[in-house]
Amino acid sequence: MLEIKSIVKKYKRKGHVFHALGPVDLTIKQGEFITILGPSGCGKTTLLHILGGFDQATSGGIQVNGRPIDGPTRKVGMVFQEATLFPWKTVLQNIAWPIEQTGASKGEALEAATEYLDKVGLHRFGKAYPSELSGGMRQRAALARTLAMKPEVLLMDEPFGALDAQTREEMQEELTRVWQTSGLTVVFITHDIPEAIFLGDRVVVLGGKPGTVIEDCRIELPRPRNAETKMDPKVLEYRAHLGNLVRHAATN
Repeated sequence: MLEIKSIVKKYKRKGHVFHALGPVDLTIKQGEFITILGPSGCGKTTLLHILGGFDQATSGGIQVNGRPIDGPTRKVGMVFQEATLFPWKTVLQNIAWPIEQTGASKGEALEAATEYLDKVGLHRFGKAYPSELSGGMRQRAALARTLAMKPEVLLMDEPFGALDAQTREEMQEELTRVWQTSGLTVVFITHDIPEAIFLGDRVVVLGGKPGTVIEDCRIELPRPRNAETKMDPKVLEYRAHLGNLVRHAATN
């Protein structure tokens, strides 16, 4: 379980205090997939960086399965907007790297990395370098490397934002498949309303200055989800409702 308790973030700028976020309170059950929507500047990425331990909240706290998070930890993995891969390592070596950091031998790490490559459909590209992969493949590799850390919570900051429409849809389906077999808790930031609906068990809308939770909307769509899911009449209702919320948040 991921518990976000009254998180507040304030910055000091030129002698003035800027209240960027909060208070934000959320409880996310183990294995839930949460998507976060909101206009630019509402604090989505700030919240994600606090959850990942890359930034400190001014007040409030975070717990993963009852344990406080106050800095980077292997319990929380993160996939960024751009795939963060070592360009001088092959895809297989990139995925093996976090496994080696746990004390595994090089051989053990490479063997385990091969399994993660299979999970994201890159088993034929282990010897390739990141520069030789498409954008979608690089994000698959970045996902595999993060999964290799065996986190309890996976944070994703608009990881498909730079992909073309077809690749983006393929990655959405691939991610849901991997998630459903892993039991991970996922927090996924996006600007894309259809993406938020398709992926999420819940869509959390942030808005305002400072950014706070405007609505926590449960998505009642069956799983597994696929292209046919997007034609469900409920999706149109969710899109209209969430679209109105985001537009209202952007103007207030």
